[in-house]
Amino acid sequence: MTLLLGIDFDNTIVSYDALFARLAIEAGYIDDVPSGGKTAIRDVVRAAHGDKAWQLLQADAYGARVSEALLSQGFSAFVSSARRLGVPLVVVSHKSVFSHVAAGGPNLRYAALAWMRANRFFEPGGLGFGVDDIYFEGTRCEKVARIRELGCTHFVDDLPEVFAEKSFPNGAMRILYAPTGDRADGSADAVVSDWFDLRDLLFAHAERAVA
Repeated sequence: MTLLLGIDFDNTIVSYDALFARLAIEAGYIDDVPSGGKTAIRDVVRAAHGDKAWQLLQADAYGARVSEALLSQGFSAFVSSARRLGVPLVVVSHKSVFSHVAAGGPNLRYAALAWMRANRFFEPGGLGFGVDDIYFEGTRCEKVARIRELGCTHFVDDLPEVFAEKSFPNGAMRILYAPTGDRADGSADAVVSDWFDLRDLLFAHAERAVA
């Protein structure tokens, strides 16, 4: 079977944990950073200050401050393995053009592409993606439709809700990216804690064969 691996962007390729902690402290929403990464910060901010406060933090993190976000640990090594084995990769992200809570804010898709350029996504000596390997969709349903249209054989996402969509392709392997703990709810076929785990899951046998 020819593989085509689809990958989510936010909180999968990009790690926002440190950035959200910084933004929440700067805004006065938290004094101490809770364990559990972005999800724990979200829960604390929502409980104390409401969902609007959290949405404003997201607008900053995904827009004006996205340059401070980090490439997820192990992603570069994973991509190197995929390229060496000839496995094509595409990025399919649910990302609106502008934040609905931050009028006049930056174009979120342009901000994401700028982050990718800064992290050498489009350099032959870097991660080797083409701009036409990147897909931004306005809704979760449109994201799933794109996954189907592209014919992804595997898809990696941090949100099990994506896999639970009725239109998600039955033949595609659902891989949940859960660095802060197992959040499997039955919708995923596999759960990985980092990109090294995923490399072992998908490529270990093939890499031994070509070594």
